[in-house]
Amino acid sequence: MSMAPEQMRRIRQGLITFALYSGTGVASLALSDATATVSLMYIAAGFGLACVLAWGPWMALPVGLGSAFVSLIGFQMGSGGHISPAWWAGFAFSGFGGGLQAWAAARWTHRDEKQPLLLDNPRDVATFLLICGPLACTINSGLSSSFMAAIGLLSWSEWLPTMASWWAGDTLGVLMGTPLLLTALARPRPLWRRRRMVLGLPMLVATLLLGLGIRQIQSWEHEREAAAFKQEVDATTNAVRLRLQGYLAALESLRGVYEASDTVERDEFRRAAKHWLEQLKGTQAMGWEERVNIARLDVFEQAQQGEGVSNYKVYDMPGRTPPKGPDIVALRFIEPLEGNEKALGYNVLSRGITRQAYERSVLENVPSASAGFKLAQELGQQLGVVLYRSVYRDPNTLPSDRARSSMGAVFLALRMDDALSAVLRDMPPFMRACLIDTTETPIQVLSGNAECRMRLSSPDTARIGTQQLTVALPFAQRQWALQLWSVEPIPVAGGRATSWLFAIGGVAFAASLGALLLVVTGTTERMAEAMEEARLQRQAAEQANQAKSEFLSRMSHELRTPLNAMLGFAQVMGLDHSQPLHDGQRQRLDQIQHAGWHLLDMIDDVLDLSRIDSGNLRLQVDRLNLQAVLSLTQPVIEDLARKRRVRLTVDGTLPPGCGVLADETRLRQVLTNLMSNAVKYNRPGGSVQVQAAYFKQDGQDWVRVVVNDTGLGMDKDQLAQLFQPFNRLGRERIQPDGTGIGLVISRHLTQLMGGQLEVTSRPGEGSTFTLTLPAARLPIEPTPVPDEAPTPAPERPAGATVSNHVLYVEDNPANTALVQAALSSRPWIDLQLAATIEEGLAALHDRIRAPLPQVILLDVHLPDASGLDFLKLAKANPETRHIPVIMISADATPEQIDACLNAGANCYLTKPLQIQALLQQIDGLLKA
Repeated sequence: MSMAPEQMRRIRQGLITFALYSGTGVASLALSDATATVSLMYIAAGFGLACVLAWGPWMALPVGLGSAFVSLIGFQMGSGGHISPAWWAGFAFSGFGGGLQAWAAARWTHRDEKQPLLLDNPRDVATFLLICGPLACTINSGLSSSFMAAIGLLSWSEWLPTMASWWAGDTLGVLMGTPLLLTALARPRPLWRRRRMVLGLPMLVATLLLGLGIRQIQSWEHEREAAAFKQEVDATTNAVRLRLQGYLAALESLRGVYEASDTVERDEFRRAAKHWLEQLKGTQAMGWEERVNIARLDVFEQAQQGEGVSNYKVYDMPGRTPPKGPDIVALRFIEPLEGNEKALGYNVLSRGITRQAYERSVLENVPSASAGFKLAQELGQQLGVVLYRSVYRDPNTLPSDRARSSMGAVFLALRMDDALSAVLRDMPPFMRACLIDTTETPIQVLSGNAECRMRLSSPDTARIGTQQLTVALPFAQRQWALQLWSVEPIPVAGGRATSWLFAIGGVAFAASLGALLLVVTGTTERMAEAMEEARLQRQAAEQANQAKSEFLSRMSHELRTPLNAMLGFAQVMGLDHSQPLHDGQRQRLDQIQHAGWHLLDMIDDVLDLSRIDSGNLRLQVDRLNLQAVLSLTQPVIEDLARKRRVRLTVDGTLPPGCGVLADETRLRQVLTNLMSNAVKYNRPGGSVQVQAAYFKQDGQDWVRVVVNDTGLGMDKDQLAQLFQPFNRLGRERIQPDGTGIGLVISRHLTQLMGGQLEVTSRPGEGSTFTLTLPAARLPIEPTPVPDEAPTPAPERPAGATVSNHVLYVEDNPANTALVQAALSSRPWIDLQLAATIEEGLAALHDRIRAPLPQVILLDVHLPDASGLDFLKLAKANPETRHIPVIMISADATPEQIDACLNAGANCYLTKPLQIQALLQQIDGLLKA
């Protein structure tokens, strides 16, 4: 009986859903940290929801099957091996949670399946993003993590972090993946097909970048945790080695008693052993085993009985049988005697484990340990190990005569669980350890709990996400090893805050990007429906696509544009002497400027760090006068130092003709960062000293700039993390604003200029940063006077009877209003405005309305063409090529700046504008 077409279609859609969910789920796990229980970006949750929204609620079943399958694959990727019934139950419940989450999210978002899924207005988009993302994604994360904790697959201490990480991964996956796949599956098809380029492609690129970013951050955090774990393992292992030496020292001490005395009495041995028994925890007994010929056995036993051990008898093991000759090594003395009476008279040679250790000590004249075995006098379940140290009649006996010269051996019996607890008493609480003997096969566990034995017998059962190391620990001719593993998250500074911040930012970014693109595309579609036929619809789609491309390509430009208006008008208000602000308003204005410049600094820092990491940062290394560079930097820092009541001293004096090899802009950036940090992280009344010096090392000339402060200082842990990106060393709440990447950029820039940046610090006493750069020879000339210091507004030139004409080509009304306000202090300047290249060219050649301008102010990105095209046309015309041009743009890329300067621009000012710098440029060009 053949199936109906509808059934075939549902089966085909179910198979596709299962394949999509499983494939993307495994890919998400592969991109996540190998030690993580879940991925911080689980794109499969988004694809599963898209299938349910597009094809109906029955698709929740293959979503659930896919969720269970991915959980199984994740287990195999994380630990592999045998799967216990509890894990099978966990996989099944994860599948149930995944299917239920997809069904519920689709039900809450799209109640009427018969209606098309448009998502074309802000209200529907907001409902979709809030319900399908943060709200619905609590279902699987909450149910599955709680079930895993309840059946013992997850400790309750890990429950909340696991649930939160699971929720974040599903949320990011839904916000990024669902709109992406809906462009291929959802109805109405024409609408979602048109959204593929406008919505699908940006979401795909953003998904890949965000996923790779999360993976890299997780990898960095795992490396930090692994390094911290390795450091703790090294410290623990060193302590264990040192404490194990104490047991060997005790043996050597007892051996010395026998070498120093011809006859050692029982009481003398007791006194010699007493100290070590009190000091060495885990010691079951210390004693003396004497070599006796079988012919003298009766005499030997009678002698021991005569010394007070009335029931002393030599015996063999097992079964305490009479000894066999010709020689025996009988246990004569043992301390403490109480509890160890059963061991008196034991023939060491009667048992293979003790015989091998004893004979090795005799033949090699070294301490020798036995394999682990059950001590006769040990009542518990602990294994014991016996250490032997042979004693000879003649200490200088040749190796070939050691067996004949042996008198016996001193020994030390250890209860291994107690001994290991003693030597590991300082082990961190998040670690567990066990001691194993790898000398023979199979490996023997000398001391350790059930988890240790489980790890040895079934490595696949180890908990996912734990750190584990095995360290060789050779001891007394045995190959011991210390196995250590973590049972809790490893404490590192900041924990996993970076990945969580990135994930939270990713959720916000995904929601914003998805909402923006959905609304944009929905609006475009509604506009297209109101237009005429196919030509107008195609035209609208092309405009939307062009708007999308423009949005992506001018992201950095658009970030600076609103800042230009905000900071520019703030500066103009501060420079307005005709209507001065009162103190309260000026303080609020200063706060606006401070926040704006800080935001700009963060944008520049992040862009710089990105260029450095990608290798796209270009430097122009030149011979520079260090004193001049410091003179340009010092005024900005002095203003900051006055506000914070910090005394600043700068001495950049070098021998005549001595300079540095560096990029001037980047050197000022590094110096500004070091000096501003020294002021910001100082104390009121503190001081900052900047000192330059020339020195020679390994035949090369160098210049050293030392920035010393009396601020908070840093400890060793903070110094170790100082150059980690976005790490502010725990001072986020008590110190000024910052991104935590300024020093990272400074060190990279210094290295790119051929130098190095070093730091020393002591908590509470301050820090010293040392910048070292290659020295350069300069012609001896007067130190240039810095030209960036603020100057008062110039007065109108004497005798000036006509206005100076300035043309400003800019399409943004806020920017033109800002320049108009800035030039209001120069009433002799006539500012002519043009919003397009066409209007600017018309104004440049129209002598009826206005004369030829003396200065041109020119934006780069204009509606009808590029400002660079206008510049080239003006410089190609003999009538206008002499007019100086000042470029003003939010495009701060080095390529754009170089292109404009090479085309003939006098200078390039970036937005947000420094109003004082603009006025100085215009004043200087008008005077020239």
